[in-house]
Amino acid sequence: MDDDVDAAIDQLTEGELAELNEYVDPENVLLAAGERQESTTAKEATGVFDRSKLMEHLKKEAENSTVGQDWLEFDGTKKGRTFKTLPDKAELSRKSTPTAVDLSTGDAELDALLSQVNANEMDELADTLSIHGMTTQSSSHSRLVGDSDSAGIGRRPVQAAVYKKAETDGPPPQQTDVEESVRLLSTNDPSLSKLNLNNHDGVTSDHLSDICRSVLTNSHLTILELANTGFGDAHAKTLADSLDYNRCLRILNLESNRLTGVGVRHIIASLKDNTSLEQIRLNNQVSSIGNQAESELAEMLEQNRTIRKIGYSFKNAGARARIDRLLLRNNDLARQKRVSTEQVSYS
Repeated sequence: MDDDVDAAIDQLTEGELAELNEYVDPENVLLAAGERQESTTAKEATGVFDRSKLMEHLKKEAENSTVGQDWLEFDGTKKGRTFKTLPDKAELSRKSTPTAVDLSTGDAELDALLSQVNANEMDELADTLSIHGMTTQSSSHSRLVGDSDSAGIGRRPVQAAVYKKAETDGPPPQQTDVEESVRLLSTNDPSLSKLNLNNHDGVTSDHLSDICRSVLTNSHLTILELANTGFGDAHAKTLADSLDYNRCLRILNLESNRLTGVGVRHIIASLKDNTSLEQIRLNNQVSSIGNQAESELAEMLEQNRTIRKIGYSFKNAGARARIDRLLLRNNDLARQKRVSTEQVSYS
């Protein structure tokens, strides 16, 4: 069969081959990346490389070039501002050597005191009184870099004020009694229809295992929220076994936990025949659940017709589009069921 195909292709003209390629592979996806661009060179070969001819050609091109004909020779004239080096630290300190300040106020006692004041002490006084016009640029620089003057007076660098952010009270800690909640759940107490342990510091791994096992026989719990409780893959396997038989849980929140693709796939497998769960939240896990788990989630929704909302940021665009379509179908089915129930009640 292959020989017949090759023989038929050999008999085609270039135009027919181009037409066949446009039909079979219009974007040249089957070709290697380096062969997809057609050759646009139709020049004849020029022979082997000859260095002497190349040098003669470059010399000729350089002589005939008009580039640089309007250029002027450098005559040494400097234009614009010239660069001046800044004085070093030692020179700056030498220029800022304190000198006696002669201040006459007319008051003999005050003049006697001021006659003993040098420039550095005057700068200290100006800083204290916030009279910045009495300080010089060099003395201000000395304070910024933290230099000490000749009189031994230390200068502290200027520092920005530090403002402490006002402390605000966060959300109050969870007050739910975990032990009592687990007891009520395990005994199938009708008063416990919603269990919220989100962000609870007192939830242990044993508590999570007991909760997952109790879901198996509980017929009153409708909302289970276990966000940020350390829920992991081992707990997911236990919960999945319980969800195979539980038909009352409507909302399941497992966000911000330690689930991986393995644990999520256990839960997904248990939801194929589930007819009660309406919402499941799986966002912000310790790692991405992976493309395989996302694809299995879409396959699960093909069979499950009750889940109307999934809290998860999908990475697989194909699975996300497929799940959006299936969730729209389930929401429409729920709407139709609600309308039919209302019509029956009215009649």
